[in-house]
Amino acid sequence: MRVALGYRWFPTAAGYHLERALIALGVDVRFVGVSEHGRAGCGETTSLLRVLEAMDEPPDFFLWIDPAGRYFPLDLEASPIPTACYLIDVHLGSWRFEAARFFDVVFVAQKEYVEPLQAHVGHSQVHWLPLAAADDVHFDHGVERIYEVGFVGNLARAHAKTPRRRRLHLLNERFTMNDWSRPYAPAEVGEIYSRSKIVFNTSIAGDVTMRIFEGAACGALVLTDAIRNGLDELYRPGEEIAIFTDDDDLLEKVRYYLTHEEERAAVARAGQARTLAEHTYRHRAQRLLEIMRAPDLHRSAPMRMASMAERNAARRKIYTHLHMLDAIFDLEKAADAPPLLRLWRALPCLARRTLR
Repeated sequence: MRVALGYRWFPTAAGYHLERALIALGVDVRFVGVSEHGRAGCGETTSLLRVLEAMDEPPDFFLWIDPAGRYFPLDLEASPIPTACYLIDVHLGSWRFEAARFFDVVFVAQKEYVEPLQAHVGHSQVHWLPLAAADDVHFDHGVERIYEVGFVGNLARAHAKTPRRRRLHLLNERFTMNDWSRPYAPAEVGEIYSRSKIVFNTSIAGDVTMRIFEGAACGALVLTDAIRNGLDELYRPGEEIAIFTDDDDLLEKVRYYLTHEEERAAVARAGQARTLAEHTYRHRAQRLLEIMRAPDLHRSAPMRMASMAERNAARRKIYTHLHMLDAIFDLEKAADAPPLLRLWRALPCLARRTLR
């Protein structure tokens, strides 16, 4: 198959892991995402029609992966090929529901959002596609497990109101940990988890994070908060991963598993085996291709039949949340909106970019 793939490239992105998995399966992947970090690509709002016209052979479908940075192509609703999106951080912003209406097929990382998205887009081509581990990066390096607890992750402002930072400080005061305050390169993530006896995870909004799969793939015991979103379908709690309920239970579980080494190792081995057998990006890529190859796939994006005013209103919301200020001005200029109206409609985006 040939796939046109668009997302904001960076080396720890789920999109990059999925891209490599598609290539490993023999897919001809053409990257048409935003040009960043030295990788050639397209502009923030380059027309998908123009991208497809420039190709020698048309792809079988276009896939847009969240988080996409400042990138959302024009003319998605006019695409002659099926379009799909993979919504990863759907638990963090309702604007993704608007983005979903531009695509024929919607993949979502968090199971609890499948039915709400089906209702919003008005069709059933919404599928649960959980995150995963990249087995070329997240594997047991065979090194000594010198950290009692390991963690690699985002500590940006989005987490200021979540328990993540508080719990990390609680753990850091009591146990040997890696330096979780710094970012890590992709190759370092697998090494940190391979040096950890326990990998700690806590969600933002009940989301099943990449860290669960990555820690398990590296042979560490994953200890996570009690998440729904299909976690109990992915792993058997108590047998393949461990669950904590609050701060006190977190500390108690860490102490327990550190002093019960054989039990910890058994759960870690079972979690690793489950991950490598079912939860790598190769498995996700295979599932994605299976759905996109289905003979009954329809071009069902609501925006294919929407009015120009409806499409513009949706794009305005998407551009605002992606901080695409120039794109909003271009959109309003193309719609021949008066200057004051252009400024008024750009104000929410300007405010977000100023206050972020």
